[in-house]
Amino acid sequence: MDNPSNRKNWLERNPKKVVGAIVLLAMGCLAVVTEKILARRTHDLINPIGIKRSIKLREFNPLYRDVLAPDPEYLRKADGLEAKKFVLRVDRQGFIMPAKVHDRPDLTIAFLGGSTTECTYVEEENRFPYLTGRLIEQQTGLKVNSYNAGRSGANTLHCLNILLNRVVNLKPDVVVLMENINDLAILMYEKTYWNTNPSRSPLQERLPNFKTVGQDLRQIFYLVRDLTFPNLSRELKKLSPFGRKAKGDEFKDVRGQKITIDQDMLVREFSLNLQTFINICRARGITPVLMTQASRLTDHPDPPIKQIMHQLEISQGITYGEFKAAFDRLNRTIRDVGAKNQVRVIDLAGEIPPVKENICDVAHFNDRGSRLVAARLAAGLAPVIASLPKKPLFRNEK
Repeated sequence: MDNPSNRKNWLERNPKKVVGAIVLLAMGCLAVVTEKILARRTHDLINPIGIKRSIKLREFNPLYRDVLAPDPEYLRKADGLEAKKFVLRVDRQGFIMPAKVHDRPDLTIAFLGGSTTECTYVEEENRFPYLTGRLIEQQTGLKVNSYNAGRSGANTLHCLNILLNRVVNLKPDVVVLMENINDLAILMYEKTYWNTNPSRSPLQERLPNFKTVGQDLRQIFYLVRDLTFPNLSRELKKLSPFGRKAKGDEFKDVRGQKITIDQDMLVREFSLNLQTFINICRARGITPVLMTQASRLTDHPDPPIKQIMHQLEISQGITYGEFKAAFDRLNRTIRDVGAKNQVRVIDLAGEIPPVKENICDVAHFNDRGSRLVAARLAAGLAPVIASLPKKPLFRNEK
């Protein structure tokens, strides 16, 4: 029987581990002291990491695939949207599919814009960037690739970035830009395109701190989880209260603050970005086309639209009339800039009836509305296509 007095404690039983721990502790203390001494010598001027910054591409992740359904909260606001599932696929270049239909197209068209171009809650074959290409093929006999580079929340500055870094490389014949309400929102809330809004800023930063390290570790966990169990992970997100939680308010920092809309500033900044779009396209041998944005912001809005916009008045003190006036002013600016530069303007604001059968909420198209837009685009682009430097032969000219 062992005598308790003869039993060795953990330290006595593990002398090597104890020595190793002491050595590591001593090395750590030595490193800290050495760092402090060196920092004093260099007057804390040494920072080999700095803040890493990069330009943010506002796009879907290439090869993204999902089946999306509008949540009940959104359906309550979108009285023109059907409660069903919608497929969203993205190709290797970040364009919403279908996109590259032909390996050797006769005509290439790209569409830039926000969620009203993205058309998430529209069937794939009815999304107007794709459908426009098919209608032009039927009318002309040309092989047409039409690319959808729309992304929710994108404004004209994001579109300029997409144009330069993704679209120019396609060597498109025509690029069509539709923006309004996203530019209005960012300039109304942040007063500038070059803001620090975590979601809408054109730049993204990685601060050199341990919080960033923790975020990286979390992202690694999410990546391993989604690669290993993509379907199970998606279903668990739906069941989790955190997974069901709607996307956060992108402008939460300014909610509750009274805001005034400076229309002159809006027009000045918006005009400059439209002009830059035109200049880049022409410098690259691309024909630019502008579109006004259709909406249900009428003089006598439907009750659901009135209710949505009433929340803006409660939160920011902006009346429906003030917001509509600014929105209409930006559409007029699109027409003015187009006329000044002899650029084709397709006036969706004046040609798409502002009813729920076409526009499911304030400005997003449903399937029927998207088909109408595609038909209008195919007709409106006909003279543009006919006047291209290398004029394609129409079917009746062959």
